[in-house]
Amino acid sequence: MTIAGYYSHAYSEWFYHFREGGYKDLRYVDIFANNQLHREQIRSALKKIHLAGEETEGGFRVYGYALPGQALDYL
Repeated sequence: MTIAGYYSHAYSEWFYHFREGGYKDLRYVDIFANNQLHREQIRSALKKIHLAGEETEGGFRVYGYALPGQALDYL
């Protein structure tokens, strides 16, 4: 989701967006886990880089911006 409110549909080829730029207004990115092993691998990678985010039912949400007054935890 961007700070302008745009939320794209889920898709698996996301990596090129970060290479090309255009992500300076990302409020958050959802990362979906396919199964428990995938979830554990994602959690491990996110903990190593200590990002603001949370675990969700479908995977993880990593924040770029917080709303005013929103408290964020770190993975």
